[in-house]
Amino acid sequence: MVTTEKKMNKTWKKLMALAAPASAALLMFAAVASAHVTVLPKESATGAWETYTMKVPVEKDVNTNKVVLKMPEGAAIQQYEPIPGWKTTVDKTAGKVTWEAENEGIAAGEFQRFTFVAKNPEQAGDIAWDAFQYYTDGSIVEWTGDADADTPHSITTIGAQAEGTAADAHGHAVSTDEAEVSTDAAQDDEPAVTDPAAASTEDAAADTDTAAANESPTVADTGAVSEPAAVAADAPSDTQTSQSNSVLLYLTLALSVLAIILSGAALAMRKRK
Repeated sequence: MVTTEKKMNKTWKKLMALAAPASAALLMFAAVASAHVTVLPKESATGAWETYTMKVPVEKDVNTNKVVLKMPEGAAIQQYEPIPGWKTTVDKTAGKVTWEAENEGIAAGEFQRFTFVAKNPEQAGDIAWDAFQYYTDGSIVEWTGDADADTPHSITTIGAQAEGTAADAHGHAVSTDEAEVSTDAAQDDEPAVTDPAAASTEDAAADTDTAAANESPTVADTGAVSEPAAVAADAPSDTQTSQSNSVLLYLTLALSVLAIILSGAALAMRKRK
C-alpha cells in the first residue's frame, strides 16, 4: 500500500508540474494575441473614401509615445481626427501619418484609437497597413510582418463596387445615373431671369425644393464610410479575438478541473488506507 501511495504522489506531482506551465502559457498567449495593432474596417470598396480606425494597445510596462502609420500602396490619406494631447503630422509625399504624444502617451494596460479618412485604391485586392509603435524606453515595435509573424501588419480587403455605382466625395455609394443628374443640374444652375420680382419668386421656390430634398433624400446612404463611433464600439477583429480568448480560457479551466479531480482521487486513496 505504501508503494501505491508513493506512485500516486509521484503521478500527481508530475501532472501538476505539466498543468501549471500549460495554463500559464495559454493565458500568456491570450494576452499577446489581443495586443496587436489593428486597422478597421477589414473590408471596403474600391475608390471609396473610407473612415479607418487604428487601435494601438500597449503590450509593455512602459508608455507608447509615438505611432507612425504608412499608407498602403494606392491609398491616400485625406483627413484625420484631432486627438487631445497628440500632435498629428501628415506627410502625403512619403505617404505616412505620425501621431506623437505631447504628454505621457498611452500607459501600460491601455490603448488608444486613431481615426482618419483615406481614399482607397482603384483596384481590388488586399492592402497592408504597416505601423511603427514607439516606446519611452527607446524601443520600436514594427507591425510589418505577415499574418503568421509575431508582429503582423493589419490587412484590409478592397472589393470592387457594385456595377453602376460610384463613390462621391463623402464616401457614399450612388448610382452613376444619379451622379450624372447631379452634375448636369450643377452645370444648368444658371439664373436666366432678369425680372427682379420673378427672380425672387423663383429663388423662393428653389429654397422650398432644397428644403424638401433635405428632408427626403433620394440618394441611398450605402457607402463604404464607417462612422468612427461604430467602428470603435464593435470591431470585427476584436470579436474574433474575444472568441479565441474564450476558447483558451475554457482549455485552462478544463486543465484546472482535471487537476482537482486527480487531487480528489489521491485524497480518496489515502482515506481508504
